[in-house]
Amino acid sequence: MNRQLGWILAILFLLGALLIWRPFDQAEDAGDSDLFQEVPPDFIAEGLRTRVYNADGELIHRINATKMTHYSPIGLTELMAPQYQVRVAENQSEWQVVAEQGSFYDDKTLVLERDIVITHMTDNDYLERVETNYLTIDTLAETMITDEPVTIYGRNFLVRGNGMIADLNAETLELNEHVQTTYTRTQQP
Repeated sequence: MNRQLGWILAILFLLGALLIWRPFDQAEDAGDSDLFQEVPPDFIAEGLRTRVYNADGELIHRINATKMTHYSPIGLTELMAPQYQVRVAENQSEWQVVAEQGSFYDDKTLVLERDIVITHMTDNDYLERVETNYLTIDTLAETMITDEPVTIYGRNFLVRGNGMIADLNAETLELNEHVQTTYTRTQQP
């Protein structure tokens, strides 16, 4: 009986020592640290302006930001206070989008966050601006998508909804869910 108790105590001691020492976790931690190493930026620029032209030399879009941090290994540019402007050739309209921060992926997808205001820069148009807190812009297809609440301001109306898909080429804006519309009457002089 004493011999069995001695073996059980010895095994429990070894298991306790292994739990304290944990040699298996060290190998896993080394692998995890390789996966989550911070990628150093290629450059950090302040007040940088990016312009993109089509094959005919016409300005398609531009991105301005107070600060840009670019990481080429992962195809990411982080933007502080970004301002995106796009000129749609098909319908000669121009749009400006401003936000608190954003990320530009592989020179085609722009993701904006917080206090986003989309302004239609073309004069005398029905739609004036759209506000939301999260927006994904496909700069090649010239589409804007969000699942967040949106407020649309136009001449004599205000529309609230949840989520939208906007196609700048087709000049369409579709709400995922309509919440409320308010019309106002303009006074004739």
